[in-house]
Amino acid sequence: MLTTSYLQENDRLSNMILKKIIPYFLLILLCLSGCSAFENIDQISLLGQFSREQDNQHRLVKSINDHYDALTKIIAEGRISEYKNEASFVHSFGDPIIKKDLRDGTQQWLYRYAIYRTAKDEVNIYFDHDGKQVKWEKLTCQSFY
Repeated sequence: MLTTSYLQENDRLSNMILKKIIPYFLLILLCLSGCSAFENIDQISLLGQFSREQDNQHRLVKSINDHYDALTKIIAEGRISEYKNEASFVHSFGDPIIKKDLRDGTQQWLYRYAIYRTAKDEVNIYFDHDGKQVKWEKLTCQSFY
C-alpha cells in the first residue's frame, strides 16, 4: 500500500518537473507560432502599404473630381473667359487628366471626373503655343459600356 509520504514525494517531483518543463514548452510553442508570423511579415507589411496607397488614391480622385466640379460651375456661370492662360487653369482646377499636342500647334487639355465610368461629360480646353486659352468645349462622354 502506498504511504502518504510516497504520494507527497511523487506530487513534489511532478510539480518540480512541470515547473521546469512548462516554461520550455511555452517557449517552444511561442517560437513555433512566432515563426509563421515572421514568415508572413512581408505580406502583412504589403497589406498595410496597400491600405495607405488606397487612402492616397481616394484623396487624389476626390481632388480631381472637386476641381472638375469647380470648372463646370465656372462654365455654368459663364466665367470661363476669366481664365486666360495655362497657369490660371492649373492654379484653379489642377492638372488636366490628359495633355495632348495637336498638329496645328495648340495643346488640348482634358478635364473630367477621375474615373471614366462616373464621368458624364468632359471639358476640353485649347491653348496656343504661348499658353493662352483659345477655345473650350464641353462634350458628353461616350458610354463606357
